[in-house]
Amino acid sequence: MSAMVRFHLGTALRGRASLAALAGFALASAVVAIVGLGSFRQLGLRAVSPTAASIVNLALLLPTAQAAVLGALTVTTGREGGLYAMLRGRGMGEASLVVSTWLAVTIAGALTLVAGFAAVALVLAGNVPLGDMPVFLALLAVMVAAAGSAAAVGILVGALVRARLQAALVALGVWFLLAVGLDLVVVGLGVILRAGEPALLAATLGNPLQAARVLSFLVIDAEGGVLGPLGTYLDVRLGRDPAIAVLAVALATWCAAPAFLAARALRRRDL
Repeated sequence: MSAMVRFHLGTALRGRASLAALAGFALASAVVAIVGLGSFRQLGLRAVSPTAASIVNLALLLPTAQAAVLGALTVTTGREGGLYAMLRGRGMGEASLVVSTWLAVTIAGALTLVAGFAAVALVLAGNVPLGDMPVFLALLAVMVAAAGSAAAVGILVGALVRARLQAALVALGVWFLLAVGLDLVVVGLGVILRAGEPALLAATLGNPLQAARVLSFLVIDAEGGVLGPLGTYLDVRLGRDPAIAVLAVALATWCAAPAFLAARALRRRDL
């Protein structure tokens, strides 16, 4: 399996799109950090400032889109090129194929995130207390988990569709729905239908990117300030640590469940 991870990762990192995503995210992160440097000097990383929220939202866009599309393309390329059929003929099961693909795509997304967060760290060096470093690293871990969930969703798309172009378009559409579309549904539930906070919580747990966003704000805002309605609801009803645990489990489920379904889909179709 390790050989498959290295193969897929090498293929992904040699692609121009992955390199462009890495460079673009690093540059955008640095620009956001520079623009919000004054805010970081005053508040550090222990308050959900507009700049911190911008970095969170940025990290939940480009790296997750990269992971979703790359996951879908990797699976469809493996099927169309006969690689998966050859490996299955040599005794490699569908679960191993999916896990190795997921690991490679997630690592590629993690490298993009590390590049962006490294750029932010260079900008903030000397301007933010070293005591905020655990929050910074925890935030990076949350973003990697979000990229992993997007990779799993993309892999499921690649296992279900037939062609590479179709896989890329569907994966991008699903990502857009998770990144933007479901937020509009959540707003509609809360404002128009007045479904209440439990329904909003269910909608958040049903969207890995929204779960990661709320989890990030809970991790950042150690002083319990501006968390937003869902963050405040979780903080008050469950407490900070249980709320973080619930959202972390939701992200882990979003990594595991689509991968499991993708393995089942590959098992039922000709590779």
